[in-house]
Amino acid sequence: MTAKSPPRLAPSLIRNTQYSGTVSTLLYNWPIFAGLLIFGVAGLLSGSLLAGLWGWLLLLTGAGSLIMAFNILVAAFVAYDYGHRREYDRLADLGQLPQANVVIDITAGKLRGTRGLLSRYGAGHYLVLDIYDPEKMADNSLRRARLMAPPLTTDRRIYKREADLTALPIPPNWADVVYCSFSLHEIQKPEDRQQLFNQIARILKPRGRLLLAEHGRDWLNFLAFGPGFLSFLSPATWEKHMTQAGLEIKQYERWRGLTHLWVAERKPR
Repeated sequence: MTAKSPPRLAPSLIRNTQYSGTVSTLLYNWPIFAGLLIFGVAGLLSGSLLAGLWGWLLLLTGAGSLIMAFNILVAAFVAYDYGHRREYDRLADLGQLPQANVVIDITAGKLRGTRGLLSRYGAGHYLVLDIYDPEKMADNSLRRARLMAPPLTTDRRIYKREADLTALPIPPNWADVVYCSFSLHEIQKPEDRQQLFNQIARILKPRGRLLLAEHGRDWLNFLAFGPGFLSFLSPATWEKHMTQAGLEIKQYERWRGLTHLWVAERKPR
């Protein structure tokens, strides 16, 4: 993982587990929120100055823009920060994390889940693989996340490497757990995603477990995140990738309605 200078913008807020997901959503997508705010205020001001149908339309669109921005932040808080437990806590329980000796964390640069899982994993080997490829992951919010996210800090030794998603630098049958949190939807081509899942199956030990957290392209995420839900993939897509890689889905559940969680196991060969 490429070293980077400490971020200048709110590193302590992003690190704080109480509201890091909400703050990250706001900071990484700040142009969208700025646009909604400007459009909303302009619509309300223009609508208040015009009479008749156009005035009402401008008032409605302005109010709708502000409501959408507020709604996205509320949804982010519910999905990531509400309560005392997070989606990574649930995955750690479902995937029997304390029993693992080798954990491989595959990320495109968003480290919130990595920080959370490390807080639950106190022994064994923890390796972070950064699979970011600017040609295959064109989302601007991901680029901002990589620039703004504070470096990973921990009081224990972990290993960090850059990795080609089609050829992970890990020997076969080595990992007890592979963890992927809100990063794999950044891989836009289905064939690239399938190659990564094939690699995950290769590096997992027999009965090794994949822990996966992703949003879904469904009506609840549409209500929560508006058009942004189009960047997500359907649960059926993820399950197809896992099945084709030879992974058997052992656990599946929805976390607070907005996040899909899977535990898949590599079949013995």
